[in-house]
Amino acid sequence: MVVDQTGAMPPDSAAEPPTTARPCASWPCQSICLWRQTDEQWYDERAGELAVFSCGGCGSEWVRTEPWTPVDATGQVPAAVAAERFR
Repeated sequence: MVVDQTGAMPPDSAAEPPTTARPCASWPCQSICLWRQTDEQWYDERAGELAVFSCGGCGSEWVRTEPWTPVDATGQVPAAVAAERFR
């Protein structure tokens, strides 16, 4: 069970609790980036629930607490990534 410092469950405690946040996987870029949200949710004490995104090209991961923002091979930030970044 994942709880925060107050002992409270993260929002939506009826669902499977999110995995505790860990470092994102990072692999060399293949210049064929295609970022998509995964079914994983991580939980960070400061940021709360984090949607996990994965690159279909290299398998790298991203969550909104990372200091960078992923772009697709087109050079555009995917709409779902942008929405999560500013959540």
